[in-house]
Amino acid sequence: MSRSVKSLAALAVAACCTAAGLLVGTGGPAGAATTPAHPFPAHVSYKVGVLPSASQASRDAAVQKAYDSWKSSYLVHGCASNEYYVSTKGDDDAPNNGTVSEAQGYGMNIVPLMAGYDTNAKAEFDGLWQLVKDHKDPDGLMQWQLDGKSCAYADSGTPDSATDGDLDIGYGLILADKQWGGYTADAKAWLASFWAHDVASDGHLKCEDDGPGTDTRPSDMMLDHLRAFAAYDTAHDWNKVVTRTEAVISEFTGAYSASAGLLSDFVVNANTTSPKPAPADYQESQPDNIVGYNSLRVPWHLGTDALVNGSSTAAVAYATAVKESACLKSLSGGNPAKVQPHIKLNCANGNVSGDTQAEEAGDAAGPAAMAAGDQAWTDAIWKQLGTNPFGDAYYGETIKMLVYLVMSGDYWNPVA
Repeated sequence: MSRSVKSLAALAVAACCTAAGLLVGTGGPAGAATTPAHPFPAHVSYKVGVLPSASQASRDAAVQKAYDSWKSSYLVHGCASNEYYVSTKGDDDAPNNGTVSEAQGYGMNIVPLMAGYDTNAKAEFDGLWQLVKDHKDPDGLMQWQLDGKSCAYADSGTPDSATDGDLDIGYGLILADKQWGGYTADAKAWLASFWAHDVASDGHLKCEDDGPGTDTRPSDMMLDHLRAFAAYDTAHDWNKVVTRTEAVISEFTGAYSASAGLLSDFVVNANTTSPKPAPADYQESQPDNIVGYNSLRVPWHLGTDALVNGSSTAAVAYATAVKESACLKSLSGGNPAKVQPHIKLNCANGNVSGDTQAEEAGDAAGPAAMAAGDQAWTDAIWKQLGTNPFGDAYYGETIKMLVYLVMSGDYWNPVA
């Protein structure tokens, strides 16, 4: 996750689901509409794959139930009266259950997608965005970690950002602009800052986790976001970023995971034609040379890109998602509850000491299973989403919320 160094024990802690009191935010960009242009439920027809067998009405109801729980548990009004933040409660990612830019970006994606069901969505989005604006680093991007009481920067040294949060915040601004209007200038300014600081000269995404600019993190490879940036912001060559990201995926998996399509939590030598797994102890307190709590998000991101953009446009994402889906299904015996959070690149259990099963590992496989057209595996993952809907902490429940939106058929493309 964004710079969070989680112990395996902390990752197993369940969230305490006490509700945060929510107040209506105020303000918003001039000229913005109050009625959403794409109200929930969107009922999207994806370009490839299958949807869960459950009826559309039951899928929509499940998403609404999950959103009510997620919002009451994690969407916090504060620190200023016109701010909202997404709490990392239960995961120890920030002091006093504060926020990280990853969480804020997730919220800025979820809330506009739920507009229409949530009548407060625009005010809440504006509050989320206001907190980002109030807590920028010297590069114009969000400070990666904030204290939950003061919203002061909670890390040492000069405040800096994290690539995954930067990506989701930019995509959230595009969603909001297409949903209500009025965010174009903010979105394009944000993307300009992202381009200047998170994109390497060859087009690969730099990993803003204190490593060199020649590494990258596969969980940042949100290709559907990057394609949206390319369509929305023609001032920068986002297609170069898409092309290089796809090349890193192909080069890495071809050398290290040809049959399973897996990518390690961190990748080094991303500026060459021979990217390779980072050392095991590269950044976090888990093996960074295999799939872990970062790269378990890859089948979600690549599967979503394939669903939204099709198997031709998103050929690399599609092919990789299909392989990852097959690996995770085989390794778990078709039971998503048994998908391990640490997996070796040859599709074997990671066997990390003290490892525990994490529901988000199985949940995140959902979009890849859909893209692969595996109906039984898709249905099993959909069932898991509803079996234990409120039993995890911030990270797992927020991934669940976003996967729910994709799997229900309510994840719409803002640049389509």
